[in-house]
Amino acid sequence: MLSPRELKLTAVQISVAAVLATAIGLLAGQRFPLFAPLTAVTLIQVLCAPHRRGLWLFLFGEVNGALVCTMFIPGFSTRHAFMNALVGAIVAVAVAIATTPRNPVRLINAAMEPVLTRLANNTRAVAAALRGGDTPAAGAAVFSLNDVEPELARLQEVLLQVRRSSLLTRLSGRDLSEYIVSARELGFAVRNIRTLARHAWWGVLRTGEPVPPALPQMLEALADGLAVLRDEIRKDGQPHEARPLLIAAGRWVDVMRAQPLSISAATVAASADAAVLDLLIATGVPVQDADQMLRRPSYS
Repeated sequence: MLSPRELKLTAVQISVAAVLATAIGLLAGQRFPLFAPLTAVTLIQVLCAPHRRGLWLFLFGEVNGALVCTMFIPGFSTRHAFMNALVGAIVAVAVAIATTPRNPVRLINAAMEPVLTRLANNTRAVAAALRGGDTPAAGAAVFSLNDVEPELARLQEVLLQVRRSSLLTRLSGRDLSEYIVSARELGFAVRNIRTLARHAWWGVLRTGEPVPPALPQMLEALADGLAVLRDEIRKDGQPHEARPLLIAAGRWVDVMRAQPLSISAATVAASADAAVLDLLIATGVPVQDADQMLRRPSYS
């Protein structure tokens, strides 16, 4: 089912395409340019629909449009149909290009950057709070992480725009699938980091549980990886430098396995480890390779 934003954008595209195709058809001397807006409306769904049913809609609309025009428009000929289809196709392509982002990769990266900044800053704040026993600071980090929702909503909006332009982007020779996966995995990492922050605040610090010495170091390494990942996507580069830092954060789990942990401390460590896995996948590492990287004795 289409979201309200998708419905709004689809309605705008269809309306503009239909009006322009009809107007241009009339200006071109076509007495009944019914086939032109039909072609424009159905073709724009092929170009911009974030699903595969756009092609079936196009074929259905074209066949039915041709039948209607043949039955009800006097003197409707092959030449008339060709001119209408040409006008509709030109209008559809023009409207699709005008309503889709010019640089979708930059758009996705720009939307991910504030999310990564918030995650890096607050993960570092939680690490400092655990090291210093600062319960209010950990609580402030939790509430700051709760404020990430508008930034995630903006990221989802950008992904919607990118999905709607996916066919046009493929025709230009660019593949956006890895960027869409990165944004999706970042959302998973947000969930895990919010979980670790809540348990660090409410479960470990508020109750006065002992803090494993390796836990703050793990979170600081995770914060370093997040900050480097943010800097790399800010430059639209490949996120290779962040991977060793993220793996180093995950390795602290092995250290803590040899220590007695409370349930809350173990939850913090497990959530951080899950966030590391999410972020490695976000950098383009396949999930099985990411799991192997976290379990290997060394990384090269």
